[in-house]
Amino acid sequence: MENYFNYGKIKQYLKKPAVRTAIALSAWLLIFLFVFWLIRLFSIPSYYRTFKSVSDGQVSLYLTNYILPELHNKSQYGRPFDLVISQDGINDIITRHIDANSLQQSGFSDLSVTFKKGRMLLTGKTSYWGFDFVTTAVLRPYIDKKGYFRPGVSKILAGKSGLPFADEIVKRKILYKLASISDDSNIAGVVGILFGGDKTEPVFTLNHTKLRIEKITVRKREITINFIPQ
Repeated sequence: MENYFNYGKIKQYLKKPAVRTAIALSAWLLIFLFVFWLIRLFSIPSYYRTFKSVSDGQVSLYLTNYILPELHNKSQYGRPFDLVISQDGINDIITRHIDANSLQQSGFSDLSVTFKKGRMLLTGKTSYWGFDFVTTAVLRPYIDKKGYFRPGVSKILAGKSGLPFADEIVKRKILYKLASISDDSNIAGVVGILFGGDKTEPVFTLNHTKLRIEKITVRKREITINFIPQ
C-alpha cells in the first residue's frame, strides 16, 4: 500500500520555531479554556436563590387568593384575557407544594424559578459523579402553530457552564429524578412535558369553562399567559 505521508518533511516542518510556537500557544489556550470552563462549572449563578421549604400544611395564598380567583373571574366574560404570574408567586407555590424531603431523596434541593426576558430558568442543587452542582434548565415556553404547548428546553447548565457533551444525559437524570418525587401521575406528566420533549394541548377546565392557552410571554420577574375561553 502506497504511503502518502512524507514523515521526513513533517518532522522538518514541526521543527520550525514558528510552528512549535503555534502548537505551544494552542495547547496553552486549550488548557486555559478547560480550566475556565471547570471554574464556571462550580460557580453559583447570580440568579440562583435559596427558598426555604414551608411544611406548615397551608396552601399557597398566591395560588388561592390570586391565581384561582383571577382565572375564575376573568373567564366569566367569555373573551380572551391575560393572567400575569410573578416570579415570587411561583416560588411561593413551589416551597409549599413540593415536599422538601421527597425532593432531597431524589437528589435535588433548593428548587426555584427565575423569569428573564424570553426565558424561564428552573434551578436546583443536585449531585453528579460525586460532585455538587447548581443545575439550570433553560426553557423558552411557547405555543406552536398547531396550538400545542412546547416547553422549549434549550439547554442545561451546570453552574455557569453549558454541557455540550452531556446535555441529554443530565436532562434524562433530571427527568427521572423529578418524576420520582411524587406518585401523582399529573406531576409525572408535567415533568415529561418539560424535559422529555413531549407536547400537550394547553386546554383545561375551570368551573365548567374550558380555557385554552393561546400565548405565553416571559418577561423579567413575570410571565404573562393569554387565555381564550371555549
